Amino acid sequence: MTIPLPLYFALDKYQYRQAAGTIAPLGQRAMQDPTLGYAWAASLSHLGQLGQATQILQEYEKTDLSPDALVLVGQLWTDMGDYSRAVNSFHRALDRDPSLEKARYFAGLAQLRWEHENEASEEFTAALKRNPDDPEAKVGLGYICMQQSKQSEAIELFRSAIATHPDNGNAQYQLGKLLLDAGKVQEAVTHLEAAARALPQTDYVHYQLQSAYRKESRSADADRELQIYRELKAKNRELTVPHPMGRP
Repeated sequence: MTIPLPLYFALDKYQYRQAAGTIAPLGQRAMQDPTLGYAWAASLSHLGQLGQATQILQEYEKTDLSPDALVLVGQLWTDMGDYSRAVNSFHRALDRDPSLEKARYFAGLAQLRWEHENEASEEFTAALKRNPDDPEAKVGLGYICMQQSKQSEAIELFRSAIATHPDNGNAQYQLGKLLLDAGKVQEAVTHLEAAARALPQTDYVHYQLQSAYRKESRSADADRELQIYRELKAKNRELTVPHPMGRP
């Protein structure tokens, strides 16, 4: 049995259980399969069975994986909260293929979740050296600036990301949030609305947008966004670790 990865990512919790149950009888052979080993570990991770998922992913990672597969492994380690292994997987991918710009960004995210801000900053900066127009790396650095109370530098980074990538929802959200905190409500609404269009299923975006609408005395719009936020929050409650840059 082979589960195509794009389809696999669309599975729900019941289907994860089915996938894990179908793959498990294959044992060691599944762990060494380029698709099944990952799908098995990820299914167990989504089901909260982290001990078994860790064991399978460790065995899977011993096989001759492509750089792209190593990036997927690193992302799964990040979701499972094993940030040391995640960073190691991303760096292994980069050793094999230095052109994998997203591997550097994902390493930065793992470091950020690990609360290693300096290391995260180094990863994002390295990503920008290779691609100065990388909006996600700019957002990562901007988020670190926010955490360090460097609001003006953060705003500059978010504006820079939006200038070339206006559809980047994370940059729009973070800039809107900063502007709202600074009392620039009208401009904040513009960016938060853009964020909601780009990230319609992201609950915290709607939370901030309702707050901005309320400050503009747009009660009906605020109530609508608050309802969307509550519905999405309930729907997403059982999902994996949220994006570290997505706190309301």
